[in-house]
Amino acid sequence: MAILATLRQDRAGDWKSLDDYLRELRHRETGALAALANSLSAPPGEQKELAEHGEAGAVLLEVACDLRVPKGARLAAARCLLEAGIEPPFVAHLFIGAGDLVTDPRLGSAARRLVESGLPPALQLEGDPAQITLAAGAFARAVHAGASAVGQARIEELLAGAHELHAGAAAARFALGIAELPEGHKIGWKRLLEQTCAGHRRAPAAAKRMGLAPSWPPNLPSAFAPMIREAEQQTSAVEPKDAAADPSTLKRPAAKTLAPPIRRSPFRKPIGAVVEVPAGPAPKPMEPVPARPPASAAAGPRRPRIETKDEDLPRRTLPIPGLPAREPDDLRFDARGKRVPRKDRWNDDDFEWQSPALPSSELPPPPQARPASGPFASRLQSIFEDRPEAVDRLCAAAEARAAVRGEEILLRELSAELSEKRWREKRLPAEQLRRLQSIAQGPTHPMSWRSAARVLLDFFVSGRG
Repeated sequence: MAILATLRQDRAGDWKSLDDYLRELRHRETGALAALANSLSAPPGEQKELAEHGEAGAVLLEVACDLRVPKGARLAAARCLLEAGIEPPFVAHLFIGAGDLVTDPRLGSAARRLVESGLPPALQLEGDPAQITLAAGAFARAVHAGASAVGQARIEELLAGAHELHAGAAAARFALGIAELPEGHKIGWKRLLEQTCAGHRRAPAAAKRMGLAPSWPPNLPSAFAPMIREAEQQTSAVEPKDAAADPSTLKRPAAKTLAPPIRRSPFRKPIGAVVEVPAGPAPKPMEPVPARPPASAAAGPRRPRIETKDEDLPRRTLPIPGLPAREPDDLRFDARGKRVPRKDRWNDDDFEWQSPALPSSELPPPPQARPASGPFASRLQSIFEDRPEAVDRLCAAAEARAAVRGEEILLRELSAELSEKRWREKRLPAEQLRRLQSIAQGPTHPMSWRSAARVLLDFFVSGRG
């Protein structure tokens, strides 16, 4: 299996089959979660293969909705499920539990699919829609994050079919700033947050580590931050009921009985006793050594020196011949870049170590730096990622550039950016192409908008760039 080789590529684990890997992933093993995060960059076919194997879909859904799991593993689990075509009602649970991940760019185009296919069935889940629960808050958090992927206008269209008293829809509209919370819902949210915070503070530390206590802070949009702070202030006096912190649950220590002391052995030397050592004699100083007479004085009177010529004296030492001159070896290298040794390296009579080849003192040429990105690089990239309002943002940036530096410089910079190699094989998405055509042909848009749209259409559609 190709996906199994991808999971084992960083030596996170040695799994014989996907069943062994899924068994460790179900128990949230560290190596299995790290391998799942690495599969985020795998091809869509391998991600689909992982999601369709046995009961992998249920395990991946649990991992994607678990807020205690690292974000990379949650993203990979959600991406695998979306590539496998997860269907209702499971896609609704995926949207509620992992909807906060749609703002991460690593999810790619799957973020839009998750919002479009997960929000409508999430409104139709079983249960009382008017009941205020943490699941309704997670739904509001997912809707708030989904607005960055499909736009607020599309979110309002998807929420139009919700029940009038739907708690999650009301919280989502409040998070997006569309409407205020009803007074009854506001009181219910405050009561729920106080109960959740008190349960979290009251739970023992072991229950928090095992996930048996309510999580805090809850998975709610940022608009609920004042209510969360108020709940923390109201429950500041609640203390955990740990066994170590509750004196009533502690057992009284048993009375200690004193036994007679152990008798010390009479043969053992006492510890810490001072023993007096007899003093020794003082060191004797060394006697002075008299100097020896010189050899000439001991041999007798000195004889007179007879002067002779240098030719008559015998030579006692032979002249030292000079070292043989050695020609420098030529540096030769083989095809692999290794140095070719000398031919006389096996000569026992005239063996010498080969001198090392020192590197050249010339500095290497400086590396070529990557050219800096132009002012329209990120705007063009967002068009090919099919992001909402990408074309409008590029045209607005073009209008600002033309106002500062002129329309001629704007067209020159846009043409220079389109001349890069990475844009030559790109194809415009259908929605972005229709938006560019409407801007280029519409007389209501500014001249800089129409000029920028025509340059893009000439390059990507007509091929005249």
